Amino acid sequence: MNKNSLLLIGLLCLGVVFTACESTTTPPVVITKFTDSTLFALSEGDFGKNNAELDGYSLKTDTLSKNIINPLGDVGNDIQIFGKRLYVVVENSDKILAINPDSVADRISIEFGAGSTPYNMAEASSSEVWVSEFHAREIGIMNTVTNTLTSKVPIDTTLAYLSIYNGKAFLLTNTNKLEVIDIATKNVLANKYIGEYPAEIVIDSAHNSVVVLTYGDAFGAKTLSKIFWVDANTFAYTDSISISASDFLNQLIPAGSKAYLTFGDRVDILDLGTHKISPFIQTPYYKGIFDPTANELVVGRGSFSAPGNVDILDAATGVVKKTFSAGILPGHFVIYRKQ
Repeated sequence: MNKNSLLLIGLLCLGVVFTACESTTTPPVVITKFTDSTLFALSEGDFGKNNAELDGYSLKTDTLSKNIINPLGDVGNDIQIFGKRLYVVVENSDKILAINPDSVADRISIEFGAGSTPYNMAEASSSEVWVSEFHAREIGIMNTVTNTLTSKVPIDTTLAYLSIYNGKAFLLTNTNKLEVIDIATKNVLANKYIGEYPAEIVIDSAHNSVVVLTYGDAFGAKTLSKIFWVDANTFAYTDSISISASDFLNQLIPAGSKAYLTFGDRVDILDLGTHKISPFIQTPYYKGIFDPTANELVVGRGSFSAPGNVDILDAATGVVKKTFSAGILPGHFVIYRKQ
C-alpha cells in the first residue's frame, strides 16, 4: 500500500467518511459490448482483497453493468482511453488491462514486474504512454499500438504521480520533489522540493501552469496540505494556497477555467485565474471527472469497508441528476464516446 493511501486511511479513521445513497438506475444487467456514451467507473477496492471493480453505465439508457471483469484485480488506480481501447491500471496486481469496449472479451494484460505497482498513466504521443511505478525507480513506457511495455526510463526515486505537458514529464516523487524530464531526450530538467506527500497534478494550459496538490503531513511533520502553481517553462513556483488543518483535500478536478475541490465534507470551486476558492456544495466526495460535453460532474463516494455510489451532478448547480451503485471507493472515471 502506498503512503498516500495510508495517509487517506488515517484521515478516514478520524471521521472523514463518505455516505451512500440509493441508485436511480435500472437493475444491473450483464453487458459485454458497450456502445456510445458509456461511463466507465473504476472502484479502487480494499487493499489486498482483490476486489477492484469496473462498472459500465449507459448515459443514454440509464442501465448499469456491474463487475464487467470479475475478478479485475487488486487496487484499481487509473482509467483512461487511448485510441480505441480502455486502459485500466490495477496497481497491486502489477498490470494494466487494455480493453476493447466493443467486445470486453478482447482484452490484453500488460504485465509489469512483481512489486513495481503501476500507478497512473500519461500520454506522450499517439502511440506512447508513460506509466508511473510507485515502488520501482523507473517509468514504464507502454506502446498502445502493440499493447506492450516497450522500455523503462530509470529515475533516482519512486513516483507518486506523473503528468505530461508540452513535451515534458512532470513527476511527483516519493521524496517530496517535483522532477521534470524532457520526453525526447529523457534528460532531467529540474528536481526540486515541492511539499509533503505530493499527490497529483492538474495542467492549466490557459495560464501555462502546472498545478500541484500536496496532502501535507497531518501526523508527523504537521505540515498543511497545499496547492502550488508552477511555471511550465521555468519550473519556478509562482503561487500557493494552504488548506486548513481541519480539512482534507482529496482531489483537484479540472474543468476549464476552474477546478472542483473534493473535500471530506464538501466540494469547493477554485478559480484557476484568480486562485480564489469559493463554496459549491456541502456533500462529501472522493474523486471524479468533469464532462464538458454535458456540463456534468461525475464523482464517487464511499469508504474502504463497503460499496459506494457514483453521482452525476449538474456542474453549475451541484444538483444530483443520476446515481448508481459501485464498488469500494469509486473514484476513477472515463466516458467512452465513439468517434
